[in-house]
Amino acid sequence: MAILVPIALIGWIPVSLILFTILPRRVAVVTMLLGAWLFLPASGIKLGGLPDYTKTGAVSYGGLLASLIFTPERFQRLRWSIVDLGALLYCSAGFLASVANGLGPYDGLSSAFGTVVTWGIPYLLGRLHLDSAADFRALLVAMVVGAVIYIPLCCLEMVIGPILASKVYSLTFWDDVRLGGYRPRVFLYKGLELGLWMSFASLTGIWLWRCGSLRRLFGLPFGAVVLPALVVTTILCRASGAILLLGVGVLVLWLSSRLGRRLPMILLIATTFLYIGVRVSDSWDYQGLITFLAKNFDPKRAQSLEFRFQNEDLLIARAVQQPVFGWGGWGRSRVYTESGKDLTITDGLWVILLGSSGCVGLFSFVSLLLGPAILFVKRYPARRWTEPDVGEMAVVSCFLGLYSIDCLLNAFPNAVYAVAAGGLASRLAAGARALVDDREHIASSEDDRPGEPAEASVEVRLAERYIAMARTSRIAGACDEAAAARRHALELLVGRLDVDPSDGVAARMRLDCLNDLGWLLATRPDPGPNDRAAAAELAREAVAIAPEEPTYWNTLALALCRAGDEAGALAAARRSMELDASWNGYDMAVLALGEARMGRRDEAARWLVEASRWRDERGGAPDPTLDALVRDAEAALAS
Repeated sequence: MAILVPIALIGWIPVSLILFTILPRRVAVVTMLLGAWLFLPASGIKLGGLPDYTKTGAVSYGGLLASLIFTPERFQRLRWSIVDLGALLYCSAGFLASVANGLGPYDGLSSAFGTVVTWGIPYLLGRLHLDSAADFRALLVAMVVGAVIYIPLCCLEMVIGPILASKVYSLTFWDDVRLGGYRPRVFLYKGLELGLWMSFASLTGIWLWRCGSLRRLFGLPFGAVVLPALVVTTILCRASGAILLLGVGVLVLWLSSRLGRRLPMILLIATTFLYIGVRVSDSWDYQGLITFLAKNFDPKRAQSLEFRFQNEDLLIARAVQQPVFGWGGWGRSRVYTESGKDLTITDGLWVILLGSSGCVGLFSFVSLLLGPAILFVKRYPARRWTEPDVGEMAVVSCFLGLYSIDCLLNAFPNAVYAVAAGGLASRLAAGARALVDDREHIASSEDDRPGEPAEASVEVRLAERYIAMARTSRIAGACDEAAAARRHALELLVGRLDVDPSDGVAARMRLDCLNDLGWLLATRPDPGPNDRAAAAELAREAVAIAPEEPTYWNTLALALCRAGDEAGALAAARRSMELDASWNGYDMAVLALGEARMGRRDEAARWLVEASRWRDERGGAPDPTLDALVRDAEAALAS
């Protein structure tokens, strides 16, 4: 019955609250988000003077209310950074457009409220709840799980047509037939949106499997059973554009990691800006493309694309008359005849934004999506994109870039992508040390993992528990207990490798444990008499085993600096920066302190400025380790 539409939409708010009371926080967040997006109706409730209440509103209101009630400390921990400017400006773009066009502040507030609900609050939820590696991974695995759950539903609709929404919610849609069969939509707005969702979930699954983050799902081998079924279903969804984007995404990630170059990802991200530039400037004749597609592929699809371009031409000509803030709402950006007939059909989200909120709205929206991706590409070299923690950020950067390309042709707002963008921004705002200190991929319990890793040995599982204890103790300020737990974990891992030297998981964990214990001893505020020297030895051991890992050189540089070996610290910091083109503030602060102590004041001052700038670019949040290095460097320069 149609009555289920308001019941489901309104009822999702109390469901969200219940989820936060019965599930761990990260599981509650992703369940609330994916459950709403995949199973609530593709319809809405009219609210006079306000945007319609849809599944996006259910996610935003339910998630925000649950966060305020059950996790208020997360708001206190939140530190804004420069990468958030796009989201903040985009949320205000509608208000600015209304005021600039004389539509009044009430109209502006209504427009801004709609943007906040659709994009702002989901982005905020990502910033609040996805600040750790385990939280971020939970979202990605949940995307894959949601897509796998959709497989039988998609197969059903491929056979008998898109009927689920009509049977459950009494919603009527046109049957969508493509390539000799039905295109499913399940509970999403259109079959194209479903195809895009399945493509991004497949891309995420492929890269999680490639990075070793997801080996089993629902007790089945992920790479051998689940992933092929997911990819085949995605192809059978018959969304050719989405399938093309999936292929491009796989190619970009594979080429970047294989060649060790960021260029493929840079080109992917630049595509959106390039398209907007050539279309607005009218510097590209698309007729050649249309002719090529008509001759070599489907003439009907070529004609459809030409129709889109022709409508864009009209809308762009109208939009450039108000280029900064746009025309505002009420259809003022559209093109009409003298009799009032609407001449245009809008498809691409980009041209809708350009017309309604101008360059301010368009480029702030693009910054919301691509700002975190650009920062990721700048910070992490491509050779690290197959590491589990870095690879997960890489695949999100990739599908955000692909989504921005899809927004050139379609307009499918999706709260999941906004949450992912906020989560990526949150992970990046944590700074370079996040990947060293936050080992929750290893330490989180299996109960928190939607996807199961390959079965580990007893020693590895015990080591995971000790590492989790170490992290908890460190957060509580109990450095002795944290160091003892790290040492226990290290002993277990060394013992495991004595029995089975081929255990790759234990080998990696041992290296990380050496590094993390060294970092702990080098940075603790109350060091014992031998802690600094022990930190240097631990870091040396890690570097000797993995000499191409910049994180370990970074730890060695700090440990040697604190142990008083200035020359060794300078050499280690420079080596870390040679291996990682995205220089971090810790290495720069070590260089500043070392150069100052060795009397090279000009060099020290230069590196001190760079370290301070690096910290400020990340929001200037307190960082006891970096702040102490900067203070010591300033004192050494002043002496």
